[in-house]
Amino acid sequence: MLVTLFVIATICGLNSKSGEPDPYEPLKLYDGTWKVQMVSGGTDKKTVDKPDVLSVHCARTGKFFSCEQELNGQPRALVIFCPTATSSSGALEYRTLVARADLSKPDDWEHLVIEGDTWTYTWTQKDGDKVISMRNVNHFAGKDRIHFAVQKLEDNASWKTQVAGDEERVK
Repeated sequence: MLVTLFVIATICGLNSKSGEPDPYEPLKLYDGTWKVQMVSGGTDKKTVDKPDVLSVHCARTGKFFSCEQELNGQPRALVIFCPTATSSSGALEYRTLVARADLSKPDDWEHLVIEGDTWTYTWTQKDGDKVISMRNVNHFAGKDRIHFAVQKLEDNASWKTQVAGDEERVK
């Protein structure tokens, strides 16, 4: 356990230097309650069911920043964010880990890049012996609206939207 904590602390080793942006500041945008309206992917886009309510409770504890998520009042996940780099273009990069409320084993560390108003999460998942590349692209329109698209890499060439939608902060 102690070795695991040391490895995680090393991964999260980015320290904000004087004059550099605080890598934790953008993550605070998630905190709050959101109305989520899903639409199906593909060319036949249609609204999927009624809106969901996503409650997100975020906190920074030392080098870790985490957001606990509840969907329609039910615990869903705890997402841990660890800043790893700032690119020359100013993009912030993070490693993320998702712990699910069902206590299933977490997947591997995932990747997040924040570049302006666009946040791109990338990860891989297995389908039998095949490894599939996935991404979730969030585009913020101000502090209270997010358009998202979960996409799958097809034939190592183009991203195909699986599901998309909009989130609006509930005030």
